[in-house]
Amino acid sequence: MPPARLATAPYLLMCLVACLAYANQYGLMPVIPLYVDHLGHTPFIAGLVLVAFSLPSFIVRPVLGRIADRSGAAAVLAGGTLLLGAVTLPLLVPSLLVLFCVNAMRGLGWAGVNTGAYAVLASVAPPTRRGEASGYFNAALSATAVVVPAIGLWLLARPGSFGNVFLGAAGIAIAGGVLGLVLMRMVSTPQAAARSEEAGSKDWIDRGVLVATGINLCTASCYPAIVAFTPLAARTNGIAHVEWFYIVSGIATIGLQPLIGRMSDRVGRGTAITAGLLAQLAGLLLVLYAEDIVMLSAGGFLASVGMSLVGSITTALAMDQADPRHRGRAMATYSMSWQLGNGAGALLAGGLADLLGFRGMYAGCIVVTLIGFAVVYSARAALARPRGDATV
Repeated sequence: MPPARLATAPYLLMCLVACLAYANQYGLMPVIPLYVDHLGHTPFIAGLVLVAFSLPSFIVRPVLGRIADRSGAAAVLAGGTLLLGAVTLPLLVPSLLVLFCVNAMRGLGWAGVNTGAYAVLASVAPPTRRGEASGYFNAALSATAVVVPAIGLWLLARPGSFGNVFLGAAGIAIAGGVLGLVLMRMVSTPQAAARSEEAGSKDWIDRGVLVATGINLCTASCYPAIVAFTPLAARTNGIAHVEWFYIVSGIATIGLQPLIGRMSDRVGRGTAITAGLLAQLAGLLLVLYAEDIVMLSAGGFLASVGMSLVGSITTALAMDQADPRHRGRAMATYSMSWQLGNGAGALLAGGLADLLGFRGMYAGCIVVTLIGFAVVYSARAALARPRGDATV
């Protein structure tokens, strides 16, 4: 029997809507600290502005998961994307207070995008190809994250400066939200019985996906050290041309995720996750002891392969373990691992770098990776080969 078709209209449209929403976020991410400086404030204030985005995004995800189960995941995705676009427009007013308020509202939209997108992914991906579906989806988002920041910075050099970026980011997200409304007509909404059951439930998170959430948290917590702090570490160690680290890492992240996801559909989630953690561990060891750009880039390549593998496979694992009646709640629970991991990882990386130096920072990430191995071992029964039915 031929495998179930993956490239369906709902799947492709969901990927496009999510990419447009991510383009809004990643187009603004490197620009907002520059805008804070333009307004005459310090990098510390820029950090607080970023916290104003992250905190609401993390807090409201369980609520949005329940809304997705009651009203439909596509509605949450469309609403979050439209909100991202609409609240970007007030950034044209040059005010720090406006910037704080806008970023908090954008955090709510970002939570809707991720909760809705992952829940739609869980509902439209063929059960036997969930790893592959997750791989292509995450590769598309990774490509957006690699390309769009450069476009945003390029726009700053054009006449109109920050206004160009804000208008462009708003327009992209609003277009994505309109396509999200089209997606709502393609994806089924919860039945009345399911809405009633969800309304009577007192659970805000799905315990069934905590294994996938915990494993991905161990990888997401290492992400800031690798992505954000490596240039500082390289400069401290006298390593030049650190841009090659990002080029090699980006190629690994974008190119290998679909292949990695397809592999997990064949060999099982546990085996694939273990391979990812091994690659992450090897990459961190190389980065820890790197003395030149070749060794640093090789470490970045392996670490990126490992993180991509773990991220894609735990997404598929969460879809396997989610209750089909509560996919919104389940995928909202899982998506919190990305937000919590990046926030906690940034604090961990910065704190260890201050206390122990950059080698101590990477050593701390190695410890976190070893914790990931412990979680995999303790949950090995839950990581059995997926059955491939609709209720897995």
